[in-house]
Amino acid sequence: MSLWIRKKTLRIRKLNGSAVRFKGKLLLSYYEKRLLNAIKRFEIITMVARMNVIDLFCGMGGLSYGFSREGFQVMGFDKSEHALLAFNFNRIGRGIRKDLLTSEVEFEEGDEDVIIIGGPPCEPWSRLNLRKRCFRHPLYNCIIHFFKTIFRINPVIFILENVPDLLKDSTVCKLLERAGSGFSLAHRVICYNHYGAATSRKRLFIIGIRHGYGLSAEDIFECIPRGEPRTVRDAIWDLRHVNWNERINHVWPSARTVRKYMRYYKSGKYGWYILEWDKPSPSFGNIAKTYILHPDSFNGGQTRPISVREALRIMGFPDSYRLPPEIPLNVKYEMIADAVSPVFSLKLARTVKKLLL
Repeated sequence: MSLWIRKKTLRIRKLNGSAVRFKGKLLLSYYEKRLLNAIKRFEIITMVARMNVIDLFCGMGGLSYGFSREGFQVMGFDKSEHALLAFNFNRIGRGIRKDLLTSEVEFEEGDEDVIIIGGPPCEPWSRLNLRKRCFRHPLYNCIIHFFKTIFRINPVIFILENVPDLLKDSTVCKLLERAGSGFSLAHRVICYNHYGAATSRKRLFIIGIRHGYGLSAEDIFECIPRGEPRTVRDAIWDLRHVNWNERINHVWPSARTVRKYMRYYKSGKYGWYILEWDKPSPSFGNIAKTYILHPDSFNGGQTRPISVREALRIMGFPDSYRLPPEIPLNVKYEMIADAVSPVFSLKLARTVKKLLL
């Protein structure tokens, strides 16, 4: 029996004036166990509520979503007005507009219960970007700022999300080597479909746990539960006969020129896809630029791009998550393309809470 339970038990026994022992150990009655469990749950909730999560480059809040739903206090930072509009509209946390390339996150000294998460822009390492790669890209310094914030604040844990090719960058490897002196580090390439989303998108996650917590970062990856793989049919089948704008965010561009590019869709190259009902969706970019078509396209059904709501569902966002009408259609698609699947972030946050607390 832990010291914590012994102390709580003695407090309870003082109230009822009894103490039953067996072989020198306190025995708990059914009602005492229930009371202790309730006290423990309350204290865990209180501890989680005191632990702040700082989300750098938060976007629409896919990574923050899981931590918010698990009771953490979330502050999201981004320079995009539209991203913060979605972040705050869905009550994920407190969204703050800030250009992280030119200003630092304000931090109260002495507050050690901080988790830092974030997904700096991936364009410098994206395989779709063939021109200004790595340090030549104007957004390259975002990753530098992320690590500077880690070194300055020294959080309990940090979680970095990006494209797998990030680890091919020598500067990033040096930053991770420096972080290794203060944190237990581990990384995995995560396929969202393995955790219950209807997309086969793969993303790199790097986790660091501050030395002294008795945990390794590998422990977190090992304990994240898998989910039943889902298909496009599982995600959007019920929307196939729903007309434009009959559901919230069930809208799509007119796409008058889709048939002009039929040969690209038939080949499946260059990011031009027709989704298949019984497979997960491939990773997609901004659907307003390179249309990702509904599975019934060119097959007797309506030939159109998938809607904003369908894209949200494929990524794992619940229907309760809504993108405000003030956000332009192309921006909505872009934010979804940049988002972390909330299906995975929820499992990740739940695992972090379980292991740290």
